Amino acid sequence: MRAPDTNVADHGDQINEFLRSFLDSIRSNYDLEIIKIPEALTLTQSSKSKHYADISAGLMVPGFSTGLRSMSYRKVEVLAVITAQIQGKSKDFIRLLVKELVAQRQNITLGA
Repeated sequence: MRAPDTNVADHGDQINEFLRSFLDSIRSNYDLEIIKIPEALTLTQSSKSKHYADISAGLMVPGFSTGLRSMSYRKVEVLAVITAQIQGKSKDFIRLLVKELVAQRQNITLGA
């Protein structure tokens, strides 16, 4: 079953405000911290199958390759999704949040 199409503009301001507030509160601690799948599973309290189902459904950020057979996650991205879930955000909101988090990976820089 396909998820309903949601216009980013519908939630764009909410997502931007959520991200700005969330990232400002934790940026110094986690901005570039990288975690592996076991820690991501511990943070989300998910099984591997549920974790990958959530990624497929757009409800969790996908990992990125850190080697031939190694995937990692930005801790800040996983925490942002968890925070949205705790706040009771809708699945459509979380899908758009995940898309925005992945898009922001292109803008990551080192240094202050």
